[in-house]
Amino acid sequence: MLKAMVMDVSEAIKRRRSVRRFRQEEISREILLELIGAARCAPSAANRQPLEFVIVDSEKLKAKVFAQLAWAGYVRPRRDPPAGKRPVAYIIVLINKERALADFDPVDAAAAIENILLAAQGNQIGSCWLGSIKREKIREILEIPDTYKIDSVVALGYPDEQPVMEDCKDENIEYYLDDKDVLHVPKRPLQSITHLNKFGLPID
Repeated sequence: MLKAMVMDVSEAIKRRRSVRRFRQEEISREILLELIGAARCAPSAANRQPLEFVIVDSEKLKAKVFAQLAWAGYVRPRRDPPAGKRPVAYIIVLINKERALADFDPVDAAAAIENILLAAQGNQIGSCWLGSIKREKIREILEIPDTYKIDSVVALGYPDEQPVMEDCKDENIEYYLDDKDVLHVPKRPLQSITHLNKFGLPID
């Protein structure tokens, strides 16, 4: 059982890619709360737990939030989600300034967001973590108090594309679209990022 669980987590990590085209199929509130429950389980500096979350799934608000997001810088505008392929829900990640330890804000948020992405993958839901966002506009739209910092937006929906991960060549990390409109995401090979016992000693 434990071995199967480890395999499932490892597989979710390997399969997770940023998705920018979505089927227009509703995600239940139960699942959205499950994703936030996964975020809640993430480690937090000094266990201060400064993160809070806003679910956005109303049609009117989704359209307003979408207008404040920038997508896939290397392949814009070809991977801006078109009408009929846009996210069906968002989770806005907030940091309560009164609870936060400033130096650890990004670390707390990143740990929680990765849990959201993996929990989404486990539910066969595509996700995209967005940091290039118009925060003050989002604050206004969602009536978020100034005592909260807006960290990121996680876009969600059942995927309508299957991005491919591959080893990058010549350290070129720019993702790209091929002639079939498939998104390829280069990752640095394991051998080029791992040192064994001392810096500079290869693993093979």
